[in-house]
Amino acid sequence: MDERLTERQEKVLSHIRNFFLDNGYAPSLTELQEMLSISTKRGVVSHLEALEKKGYIIRTSEPRGIQIVNDSEDDAVYEYLVGIPILGYANAGTPMVLADEQNLGILQVDRTLLGNKKDLFGLVVKGDSMNMRSIDGKNLEEGHYLVVQKNVEYEDGDVVVAIVDGCATVKNIKREQDIVILYPESSNLIHKPIYLDSNSNSMINGKVIKVLDNPNI
Repeated sequence: MDERLTERQEKVLSHIRNFFLDNGYAPSLTELQEMLSISTKRGVVSHLEALEKKGYIIRTSEPRGIQIVNDSEDDAVYEYLVGIPILGYANAGTPMVLADEQNLGILQVDRTLLGNKKDLFGLVVKGDSMNMRSIDGKNLEEGHYLVVQKNVEYEDGDVVVAIVDGCATVKNIKREQDIVILYPESSNLIHKPIYLDSNSNSMINGKVIKVLDNPNI
């Protein structure tokens, strides 16, 4: 790196690196505040701003969005995992799961599996309305994790997370003139499409880009 760090900045960077090694994702502001015994989050941010200005880290808008900038092969271990927050459940059926953000933990995923995609969050599938649909050979079965990308374009036939009447649902999407169709792909024929006015208050919250097994189910 071009600029030397102060002793205090070295300590902050060391804590971030060690946290990456132990957990596979970056520490939060609160965790850094506690580790460094700093009285305010603003004090933490000031140290992060200094590290970023000197080129040692990059900060993003994502939760735990600190990335260490590598200047040698030995540092690669700090960045090969992405921490993706699990924000709740997506109902694969009638939209019944409220779309309130929750803290269900962090998915630690190798960057190479995500193709450098950003603005990601995780959800847990509830229900079986999409159990015949697969992404990269993995079916959207109940209990599996979904990796969802926000602020991305989607096409007919893509799997999206939609907010309908305040509830999150995961479905295939198709657009026809002034109608948006959210349709299932299931072995259970009870599930039917949802038809929405394209100008309704419903919203598409993201596109599902990855399905991950949940070994605990």
